[in-house]
Amino acid sequence: MSVSGISNTSNTQTGSGTGSINSLADLSQNYETFLRLLTAQLKNQDPLQPQDSAEFTNQLVQFSQVEQQISSNKKLDDLIASVNNGQPNQALGYLGKTVEIQSNGIPLQDGSAEMTVSLDMAPTEAVVEITDAKTNKVIRTLALPKSAGTHELKWDGTDDAGKKVEDGTYVANVKATDANGEKLNSVVLAFGKVTGVDLTASEPYLMIGNLPITMGNVLSIK
Repeated sequence: MSVSGISNTSNTQTGSGTGSINSLADLSQNYETFLRLLTAQLKNQDPLQPQDSAEFTNQLVQFSQVEQQISSNKKLDDLIASVNNGQPNQALGYLGKTVEIQSNGIPLQDGSAEMTVSLDMAPTEAVVEITDAKTNKVIRTLALPKSAGTHELKWDGTDDAGKKVEDGTYVANVKATDANGEKLNSVVLAFGKVTGVDLTASEPYLMIGNLPITMGNVLSIK
């Protein structure tokens, strides 16, 4: 789930035991085939030139190691599934709380928005352009201090003409350059109140207005 033009940084992980079960079944079938071949070779080997027993032993050890690894992976998948099954309850605990997220999606709620912008170097020119996520048009340009570090920025929900815009999701694009006109790296962190939880996807999404965010995207809670 995503809103067009908005980039959210998240780390998610899902697990399923299906792959482990299939792998274990394939290994079991190959193991039985190996034992049949081994038995046939032992029955039909030349008594004067017997097969190397060390090679058979090594193959048996390898089969055992692979079987143990697949079993461990299945247990890990089961553990991940168990954790994921508890996510809806965790997500509901965010309702009504203000969270900090790493995203250029800026939720405008009750006519205001709050964000921080971090610059790794002092810029010669630096502004934040607020864009309407629906129309992709720049509606407000906010100036940034010409210094490195993290800067708090509040938007009063008005466009460049001083007109109030509707609550919703907007996009913050940082345009910061050095004395040579080179673009500087920046990180945007936004703040917003969790107003709902979407449970229709494979993992819960926190809804900050109409901006969907995974729990892995939350950096702090106020």
